Parts: sequence; structure tokens; C-alpha cells
Amino acid sequence: MRIQPFAEGPYGTSCYAVYEYSGNECVIIDAPFPFRGPASFIEENGLAPAAIYLTHGHFDHIFGLVKARKLWPGIPIYIGKEDMGFIENGYSGTISLLQSADPLFLSRYAAPLIDEMPDDISAYGEAAGPFTVIPTPGHTPGSVSLWSRDEKVIFTGDTLFSGSVGRTDLGGSLQDLLGSIRKLKELPPDTLVLPGHGPMTDIGTELSSNPYMR
Repeated sequence: MRIQPFAEGPYGTSCYAVYEYSGNECVIIDAPFPFRGPASFIEENGLAPAAIYLTHGHFDHIFGLVKARKLWPGIPIYIGKEDMGFIENGYSGTISLLQSADPLFLSRYAAPLIDEMPDDISAYGEAAGPFTVIPTPGHTPGSVSLWSRDEKVIFTGDTLFSGSVGRTDLGGSLQDLLGSIRKLKELPPDTLVLPGHGPMTDIGTELSSNPYMR
């Protein structure tokens, strides 16, 4: 498995293109605005995206979907069931969140995109391509982590960061988040952690240094 990371937009939101050493199929994990880096890399390397997997529904992880769908019409997009509300009903949940959390982002980036966002996004099943879907609510109700046991890698979205965890004041739950962290503590220590923001880490490092993992 090959993984190409990108950091996009004013929040430095992580996006990952995941593909094999042979063949040209790839999957995309999260779709931050403006989605320039992933789009260029995929085109320049002749990759064919098979699906977009969203770790959760916060605006900084989903507003690249407009560009992605223009580039690859009909590409399947998946999100945790409990985060469908960020996208349904005219994206009213996302707009409400932005009005309170970041009205500048809403006025500068979101307003021109809302009506164009895909309306046929599906909820996850138990698996997503090469990954096992681990429900990790807390940052949002429908947050998920995507784990490959064989490749020893997990994409944690905004659940687990290097040295920290995700915030819970934007529709989340600290109790749920701590429960999700307990799940991640059970993974092998050499599991590579690729988060939704900031540097990569591994479970062993977080067990020894992250106060939320002790």
C-alpha cells in the first residue's frame, strides 16, 4: 500500500490518496477544500479513484467533494451514518455549525459550494475497500477510523492526533471520544496513525506520551 498525504485549506486539513504498488486504482480519504493537491497528484500519476471515504462530516473535511465530483462524476462517497445530518436537508447542519464556529469560512468558502455538493452520499457498511471501519464517535457522532490490520495503518480523522485528541464542542461528546480512544489503545503499538490534521504518529508513541491514551 502506498499513501500520499496532502494538507489543504486554511485548517491544514489532511487528505490521503491510497493506492497499490501495481495497478492504478486508488481511494481518497477525506476531501478538504480546495482539493488542489489531491486532484493534481491523481491526474499526474494516472490514478483512477474508486471511492471517497470521509472520516467525519465537518466542513473542513467535506467541501472538496464539489471539485471531486466534477472531476470524477458518480464516484461513490461514504460517511458515518450518524454524520449524514451534516449533508442532508440542504446541508443545514453544516451551515448552522459554520455560523457559530467560523462565519468567515462560511462567507469565503462555503456559500458558493453548498448547492452544488453531492446529495447521494452513502453511509458506511462494515468495510471500505482494504479497510475495516471502526466507529470512533466523539469528535462528531458519526466519526469513523479506517484501519488496515495487514498494513498496520489507521486513518483516525479528528479522533486521535499526535499528542492530543479532537475537540468535542462542535457537536461532539467527550464521553464518547474517550470511549473511542480506549478502542484505539487496543491496536498494535506499531500501527501507524494518520490523523486529520498534523503529523503522523503511531499507537506506541501515543500510549507513552499522549495524556488521553494513558
